[in-house]
Order: sequence, then C-alpha cells, then structure tokens
Amino acid sequence: MLMPKLNPSAQTRSRFAIAARTLLAIGGGYVFAAISTASLAVALPLPRPQAVLAATQLSFALYCALVIWAFSARSVIRAWLVAAALCTVPALHLVLQGAWS
Repeated sequence: MLMPKLNPSAQTRSRFAIAARTLLAIGGGYVFAAISTASLAVALPLPRPQAVLAATQLSFALYCALVIWAFSARSVIRAWLVAAALCTVPALHLVLQGAWS
C-alpha cells in the first residue's frame, strides 16, 4: 500500500513555528531563569540571603529577555539553539561549583 506524501501547508508550518516559540518562551524561559538564579545565588559575592534575593530579582528580567528573544529570533531553530546555549552557561557553572549534584 502506497502512503501519500504529506506536504504541510504554509499555515500548518506557521502554526507549528508559533507553538514551538510559545513552548520555548514559557518552558525555556522558566528553565533559563531557574538555572540562572541558582548560578547567580552561588556566584554573587554577597551574604547568602542578599545573593538569593538579588538573583531572584534579576531572574524576572532574564525570563522576560528570553520570552522576547523567542519571538524575535529569525528562525525557530536559531531561537532554540540560542536558548540552549544560554542555559548551558549557568548549568556548567553549577556543575563546576559542585552545587548541582
């Protein structure tokens, strides 16, 4: 039995692109903000409570920046790759500091 070729229309591709960007903005933004907050809380040269508070306040700006980037990037692939690269830096910092085990 021959299977027909599925050729997604431009509208379907656009919907998938918007869904992928939305998923990146919501989920990826949360992951990036959470990892960055933990990394900054360890890295900031402040007493622990002030470092956690400063990192938490900065996380709102980081989340907002990633949401804006998710919808302003030239392509969906580029948006996801940049978000993955951004998440790698604080995650690597946490691993090297031994704070993430």
